[in-house]
Amino acid sequence: MIGLTSFFNITAHNQKVLSAKKWLPEERPPKAVVLIVHGIGEHSERYNHFANFLTANGFGVVAYDHRGHGKTDPDDLGYVSDENGFDLLVKDLKHVFEYVQKAFPDVPLIFFAHSMGSFITQRFLQLFDYHPAGIIYSGSSGKPPALLYAGIPLTAFIKKMYGPTHRGKFIHNLVFGEYNKKFKPNRTEVDWLSRDESMVDLHVDDPKCGFISSISLYHQLFSGLKKLHSEKPFANHSPDIPVLLIAGDNDPVSNMGKGIHQLEKLLISSGIKNVTKKLYPGGRHEMINETNRDEVMNDILDWIQHQIVNGSS
Repeated sequence: MIGLTSFFNITAHNQKVLSAKKWLPEERPPKAVVLIVHGIGEHSERYNHFANFLTANGFGVVAYDHRGHGKTDPDDLGYVSDENGFDLLVKDLKHVFEYVQKAFPDVPLIFFAHSMGSFITQRFLQLFDYHPAGIIYSGSSGKPPALLYAGIPLTAFIKKMYGPTHRGKFIHNLVFGEYNKKFKPNRTEVDWLSRDESMVDLHVDDPKCGFISSISLYHQLFSGLKKLHSEKPFANHSPDIPVLLIAGDNDPVSNMGKGIHQLEKLLISSGIKNVTKKLYPGGRHEMINETNRDEVMNDILDWIQHQIVNGSS
């Protein structure tokens, strides 16, 4: 059963208007609301099937498109700002979080943060003393790869040479091409996303996915990740928030699962008392778009029911 859906706008940092969507169960208030924070080079409507699954089980969902993504900036995909773009994405999340809190008072709010969205969420929790009812990190990682540190001066040089709006094709191919090499012979440029060819093809055929971002966004993302990993993930102020890590052990973003183990250790060393890890054999980057997505979504539902609705800790 598909619930009630609607598009709306959220006014975020510096009056930036973000395109958003909500899914609500019919004829009953939501047991909790899941806030989806999507990754780079995609958009929130790719999560329709996941949102419909949650709605059918009594949960509300809110998702939004970052600056430079989806319906927020359809004519300037991949460009966020000349400077401080990662910080802007984090500040936008603060406004979105506050909006959802006001829209659904006294309803538990849970993050589902994927890939770049997971890093934005981690930085958000370092900077702001907010307490969601739970956090689900999808396709995330712990220790950054060595390429990150080399990428900061390289992207700074390219940005200086060609300007902040220059499309970072070389960096795009360097990062994502390296991910895809692990799955040769390649059928598409994004085989690393999922084993399910139909889901990969939906991404390939979507004009709001897979674009080459600006060199400024790549520089800001690399710099933001370096800053993120200079502090503990929660800056010592949210130890009681339950965390679920989901990933495939063939996800190149997490170095084939190794990064998930590192992230788990980082969270625990930061003082988090309740961390659950689900590492799926053979899974790639987008577990809710994988061949076993029904299993994954049911695992997420079970965790939410146990940790959030039932109040287990």
